[in-house]
Amino acid sequence: MKAKKNLRNFYMFWFALLAISITIGVLFIKPQVGVADQGDFYRIMNVSGLSLLDSDTNNPNSVGYYDFIVTDYKITPLNNTDPKSIWNCSLSYLIILVNYICKSLDHNIFKTQYLAVIYSIIYILSFIIILKSLNIKNNIKSMIVVLITAFIFFDGNYLIWFNSLYGEPMMITTLSLLVASILNYIKYKYVVKGTEKLMSKILYILFSAFLFLGSKLQVITSLPIIIILICKILLDNRYNLNKINLAILYVITCLLIIYPIRINMNSNNLSKDTQYNSVFYGVLNESTTPEQDLIDLGLDPDLSAEAGKHAYLDSDEYVKYIPGSEITDEKFYSKINNFKLGKFYLTHPTRLLNGMKYTASKAFYTSTGLGKYSKADSLTPVRDFHRFTLWSSIREKILPRNLYFIGLIYLIVLLCSLYKYIRNSSNPEIKNKILLLWTVIFIGILQFPMPFVGNGKADTSKQLFLFNFTFDALLMLILVYILFKVNNLFKIKFNSSHK
Repeated sequence: MKAKKNLRNFYMFWFALLAISITIGVLFIKPQVGVADQGDFYRIMNVSGLSLLDSDTNNPNSVGYYDFIVTDYKITPLNNTDPKSIWNCSLSYLIILVNYICKSLDHNIFKTQYLAVIYSIIYILSFIIILKSLNIKNNIKSMIVVLITAFIFFDGNYLIWFNSLYGEPMMITTLSLLVASILNYIKYKYVVKGTEKLMSKILYILFSAFLFLGSKLQVITSLPIIIILICKILLDNRYNLNKINLAILYVITCLLIIYPIRINMNSNNLSKDTQYNSVFYGVLNESTTPEQDLIDLGLDPDLSAEAGKHAYLDSDEYVKYIPGSEITDEKFYSKINNFKLGKFYLTHPTRLLNGMKYTASKAFYTSTGLGKYSKADSLTPVRDFHRFTLWSSIREKILPRNLYFIGLIYLIVLLCSLYKYIRNSSNPEIKNKILLLWTVIFIGILQFPMPFVGNGKADTSKQLFLFNFTFDALLMLILVYILFKVNNLFKIKFNSSHK
């Protein structure tokens, strides 16, 4: 037993060394790379005590939106910030923490590289916990999983986002942390069969879920799936925890439900943009019957004048209904809601299917055409990036971007996992791991229709970032399963040839 434990620690050591080496090679060798701002950063800056440096404010051209990364920001007081807005994004907690440390050291500059270091630590530790919790006992199989995990999940087109103020890295690092916390709980409860630390293990899950659900607005679709899993964990331990601890956990779970809903309610300006895009750049985009579509949505058909337009054009490019204007508020914003939008697509399934076909055509892209270097390192925008990006290159160039392929992968994993669940109905460890897998699957499934339904054809690839991450997990499972079967086949042939 001790020898097996030492061997697992040996593989974890080499995984950690490999992951750290890849991360340093992608993010921390010069020239340092990142992702340029496309106008999203001000949202997090406003609630986190950040502002552009005076040199950038006085010379806006030096910032270079879309073309160049900006890594240095001035730390500003939070006095003028609405306290409620600080709770609108879990990324702001990390930034505020870093700001506090910087100010205590008499340093007034925030660098996105600090975030990259924090993300890297969370990400690497999460995968170490995940791999240890899988409890793979075969040496060759352990090596296969370690190498494939590093190859897929430490791809440069995932890591490069760490050096930015986008919410994408917060989503994937905290989801990894959530999966790690649940697997760690399963191992402790069903393998170690301990009970003394159950409270702390479950609190770890709730904390990870809190960070994940607050990472970005689009994660709200994951709320019901995560709450169902957490409630099952609490019910499974109703006899293992005392009443006070159970009451505390149920209260925290209730707060966990309220938290992302409050975030969604407090994001009025962003919601207006997505509402505008969902109708004009989604429902009405390339529609042959825009007036009738608006009537079906309970809106004035005169709004069809703006069909096919998104919310980020110059005001002179709109005929009449400019986003945020008084007349648009009266005729559109005050009358549209998610219920009407959902009803439209339920009563127009062909339109939803066409939207999903478009979404599928934008899947599997984790790279971006935004700038990757600062002006200090390159006077011309650099949009290409090739540091450890073989996996994302394969995914983008080879995988079929259509609903049939995506549906087939989900169907294969769901049917195989269901079969395994039934076969192991008396094994709570395996059953709970499969329930976790289904949680990740449905988090990904619910992410897929959201970009088009909620934001039309605006920024679809970027909004599929979390979907791509979860889909990579399914592809990895299939690849590992095939390689395990091949290994078993060679092992059988080798043994038979030596008899």
